[in-house]
Amino acid sequence: MIEAVATFSLALLSVVLIWMIYLRRAHPEPHLDWGRQDLDSIKFPENFHWGVATAAHQVEGGLRNNWTAFEESKDMELSGDACDHWRLWEQDFQMLSDLGLNTYRFSIEWSRLEPEEGAWEEGPLKEYSKMVDDLISRGIRPMVTLHHFSHPHWWEDKGGFSNAENIPDFVRYCDRVHAALSDRVKVWCTINEPVVFSSMGYALGQFPPGKRSITQTVLVMKNMMVAHSKVYNLLKSKDKDSSIGFAKNVTLFDPTNRWSPLDWAASRLLDWIWNGAWQRAIQKGRMFGSNIDGAKSSLDFIGLNYYTHFVTGLFVPTATSELDFQKRDNEVETDFGYPMYAEGFRRAIEYASAFGVPIEVTENGVADASDSLRPEHLKRHLWILSEAIKDGYDVRSFHYWSLMDNFEWAEGYSMRFGLYEVNYEDQSRSLRQSGEIYRDLIKAQLKR
Repeated sequence: MIEAVATFSLALLSVVLIWMIYLRRAHPEPHLDWGRQDLDSIKFPENFHWGVATAAHQVEGGLRNNWTAFEESKDMELSGDACDHWRLWEQDFQMLSDLGLNTYRFSIEWSRLEPEEGAWEEGPLKEYSKMVDDLISRGIRPMVTLHHFSHPHWWEDKGGFSNAENIPDFVRYCDRVHAALSDRVKVWCTINEPVVFSSMGYALGQFPPGKRSITQTVLVMKNMMVAHSKVYNLLKSKDKDSSIGFAKNVTLFDPTNRWSPLDWAASRLLDWIWNGAWQRAIQKGRMFGSNIDGAKSSLDFIGLNYYTHFVTGLFVPTATSELDFQKRDNEVETDFGYPMYAEGFRRAIEYASAFGVPIEVTENGVADASDSLRPEHLKRHLWILSEAIKDGYDVRSFHYWSLMDNFEWAEGYSMRFGLYEVNYEDQSRSLRQSGEIYRDLIKAQLKR
């Protein structure tokens, strides 16, 4: 009996060890010796697009939407004038030219166009049209995001994306903007980071509407996929030349203890919810067990937002309303608290490539008020990107987040992501050293 138990235990241990070795090989977590990498040895295709990204609520100022109502109700730092970009956009667009960029990703603020249900304002849409014309005159490709976390307060009062009956409102808004700009704008993001929006707003409660419900989170994710699918199919039916996708935040989930089956299980579950479910909806037309009409293949490109990996385990920190970022001993912590993990950028690109469409890097950046980390962050990520393109991955653009410091959602103005530093007292902008590095790198690449 004792011998049988010992034999069984040994066999079980062997299976576990084999399984763990498989997991580590199948899901590696590489860390490079950056001192041995030549970060200046990068080369990009001649037609590569170099850009930056912003979002309306974070830069424009003077808004009344779901976010301003949330800021007031939670006694948060108010977005207020933000960067006063709505008034200073021509000055800011000159900064794009000064950097030598040839693409710019920005969002349309729905609440400006339809501040009350059915009450459309033509003036703001004409102003966005002027922005598009100005960008084109500078040789800069406009990439428009239709929903970047913010929408009208009246739509939030109706339940926003948590109510499927509201989706036609969103489709009408998108249709109206597309009709006005599609003769000049050819690249569109329907929705920015739908999983971030749904989890932060309906699971962690840090985004509007500030709820804490897993059921609601899953419902909102599904409804956002429905909304994307409907917008994609409608706009493509009207303009086959429009390239339409969405911006997907790819966060990598790695086990705290890489030899723990429980930590592996937790990290794989989070990866499936955060990344896998959305990918399956595009590839199979199904999400969380439901068929999503029109979702399959509703993508001309995938927008990739990459920032970091999340070290997690059985006791997931996200079970509370506060995110608890962990880092490996060899990783550097950013101002935001999460680690700089440039090696993960390659893994995120590999994930995005599985969608089977070209990749546009729609966001990549770092919170770094002192600008002491950003130069290295920028060089590492661009080296990773260059190597991925060299290895055959179809990546068409890189948009650094962000052009300038701005209102960083739940963190307010404490996080500084900009290539340009913003003095909020007088709204002056100053190019940081990292901005100079990016400018000079672009210039060198475009000369090739």
